[in-house]
Amino acid sequence: MMEDFYKTIRGKITEIVASRGLEKQAVVIRANPLSPSQAIGNPEDADYPLLKGKEVMIQADFRGSFGHAFTDMAGNFQGTLDEVISMELNNNFRRAVFISTLNAVMKHLGLADKTVHCRDDEPKRC
Repeated sequence: MMEDFYKTIRGKITEIVASRGLEKQAVVIRANPLSPSQAIGNPEDADYPLLKGKEVMIQADFRGSFGHAFTDMAGNFQGTLDEVISMELNNNFRRAVFISTLNAVMKHLGLADKTVHCRDDEPKRC
């Protein structure tokens, strides 16, 4: 079932990127683990897996627009948009790179907002 989900998303982002001529450009995507305070600030409630060290937030940067994704597999990635779209999503790190990149690209294109996690007191309201 999750494979179908990612297949659908991959198809949609491929169409969006191709329709804007971005598929062949050498675009750099960086996904760096964020500290809990960088990711969600200092919320009053400390009952978040991120604050307990079970997960990390990675951030993708696509032309100055950012996207976040949670993962239990920290790491860095640098490559092209084509590489991200075509990578095998066979572990949590790769899936987080894909989702954070998708979020950053959609933000850059004006097709999504709130592509980064809410901070400080906002998680309570989310």
